[in-house]
Amino acid sequence: MGVPVLHKFQSELKASVYQGWNQGARNIVMQLATGGGKTVTLSAIVREHEGFSCVIAHRQELISQLSTTLARYGIRHRIVGTDSLRREISRNHVAELGQSFVDQTARVIVASVDSLIRADVSEWAHLVTLWVTDEGHHVVLGNKWHRALELFTNQSLIGLLPTATPIRADKQGLGRPALGGSGVADLMVEGPAMRWLINNNFLSDYRMVCPTGDLQILGDVGASGDWSSQQLKEAAKRSHIVGDLVKGYLTFGQGLLGVTFCTDVETAMETARAYRAVGVRAECLTGKTDDTTRRHMLRRFANRELDQLVAVDIISEGFDLPLIECLSMGRPTMSYSLFAQQFGRALRVAEGKGKALIIDHVGNIMRHEGPPDKPRFFTLANQDRRAKSKDDTIPYRRCVECLTPYEASLGTCPVCGHVPPVMSRDAPAAVEGVLEEMSEELLERLRTNVAVMDRTAGEVRGSHYAAGWSQAVSNAQMRNHLNNQEAQHQLRAAMSIWAGPYRAAGYDNARLQRAFFHLFGLSTLEAQALSAKDANALMERIGRHRHAII
Repeated sequence: MGVPVLHKFQSELKASVYQGWNQGARNIVMQLATGGGKTVTLSAIVREHEGFSCVIAHRQELISQLSTTLARYGIRHRIVGTDSLRREISRNHVAELGQSFVDQTARVIVASVDSLIRADVSEWAHLVTLWVTDEGHHVVLGNKWHRALELFTNQSLIGLLPTATPIRADKQGLGRPALGGSGVADLMVEGPAMRWLINNNFLSDYRMVCPTGDLQILGDVGASGDWSSQQLKEAAKRSHIVGDLVKGYLTFGQGLLGVTFCTDVETAMETARAYRAVGVRAECLTGKTDDTTRRHMLRRFANRELDQLVAVDIISEGFDLPLIECLSMGRPTMSYSLFAQQFGRALRVAEGKGKALIIDHVGNIMRHEGPPDKPRFFTLANQDRRAKSKDDTIPYRRCVECLTPYEASLGTCPVCGHVPPVMSRDAPAAVEGVLEEMSEELLERLRTNVAVMDRTAGEVRGSHYAAGWSQAVSNAQMRNHLNNQEAQHQLRAAMSIWAGPYRAAGYDNARLQRAFFHLFGLSTLEAQALSAKDANALMERIGRHRHAII
C-alpha cells in the first residue's frame, strides 16, 4: 500500500508547523482553507511523530474519516469509543484497504472529545507528547475541548490545532491570554488562500445566487455569538423557507446533486417531504440517523439515486462528500466558521463536476460580506464583539436582475451586466463616493471645501485682514490652518499608498472611489477637506486597513 504524497503547498505548511515547534512554540494553529487537505497534512505529522499522539475530533462520523485517513498512511491506531464504532471503522478499513488498522495497543489514539472526557485514560494519557484537535477553533480555555487537553501532562507535550477558520462567533481568540486571546495557541501558520486553491484546481469553482426570502430571526445572538436553536426553529416556522428552498432548487439547480442546510430537524424533515412531493428524491440526515441508514443514504447519493440530502449541521464540519454540486443555505448564521464550512461542502473536486452552485436563501453571503474565498485576516487575539469594523472589507450587494451577489465596489453586475440605478446625485452616499456620478453642484461644493483647505498662508492672512481680525486671532487661526494642512499632507500620502494595490489589481477610478467609500464611509473629496483631528483619525483607519483583493 503506497503512502499518500502531500502536495507541495501541504508539505510547506507542514514544514512551517515544524519550524514553529523548533522555535519554541508549543501549540500551533494550522490554518488551511476548507478542502485544502488538513486531514492528510495532520496525518503526515502524526505518522512522523515518534511518541504517543492523540487526535481528537468533534463527532463520530469525523472520527471515522480521521481513522480512515490515518489508515491510508499505514498508521495503526486505537479508537476511544464504543465497540460498535470500532467494528464499523474496522469494516471501513477492510473494505477500502484490505485490512484493519485499528489496534487498541497502538501509540496513536483517535477519540471524539466527549468520549475522551468520559473514558479512563490513566493508562496512556501521561505518555502523549502530541495532541491534535481537528477543527481547532473549538478550543478555548475552560470548555470541554480544553478539559480534554488537560488530561495530557507530559512535559514534552506539543499541540496542533488544524482549522480552516481560526475565528469564532463569540470573538474569542485562539491564542493564549498573553497574546490577547482566550485559548492555548502560541502561533498560527497559514496555508494558501481558498481562491488560490480554486485557481489551481485543488477546489471546485462556484457560482452564487441569492433569492429573496422572509426568514427573520427575532432577538439578538447569545453568548456563543450565534442564534440559538430555538430562535432558528421559531424563525423557520414563521417563514416560507421550506417552499423557498424547493423552489430555489427547481429554478436554479434541478438535476444537480444537492445538500440543503436547515435550521432544525423538524424543518429539515418537512423540507425533505416537500422535495419528494415535487419529484425530487430527498432524504433527511440528522445527528440521530443511525450508522447503517446513514451509510446507505450516502451510498445512494453517490450513485445518484438521491437528488438531495437535507441536513441541519451534521455535515457542516469536516465532512468530505466531493459529489455535492449544489448547496442550498436555509440556515442563517452569524458564525463565519459555520458559514465557511457549509459553503466549502460544495467545493470538493470530483471527476466531471463543473462549477458548484450556491443558493443562499438566508443572506449568509451578505452577512459575512462575501464568500469564503474572499481574503480574510485571522488573529489569535480576542475581538470586540460590540464593534464591527468596516476598515478591512467591502460589502456585497445582490443583483436585482440575476440575483448574483457581488462586491459593492463594482458598478455593474459581473454576471448579467445590470447597472444599479442612481436615484440621486446630490449626496456622496447616493453615488457611493464616485466623483463622476455626482451632480455639478455637489462637486463644486466639495471642491470648494478642498480649495479652502489648500489655501496658501498669504491667502489666509489676506482673508483675515479683510475680515478685520486682530493679529492675535489671526495668528491662532493660522496655526490651526497650518496644522490642518500638515495633517492633510500626511493623509493624502496615506490615501495614495492605500490605493496602490487596488490600482495594481486593475481597479479603475470609479471602482477605487467606491471601495474607499464603502471602507471608510466618505468620498475621497470629503477626505481631502477634513480637519486635523478627523484627518488623523481617518489616517489611522487607513493604516490599519489590510487589503482584501481577490
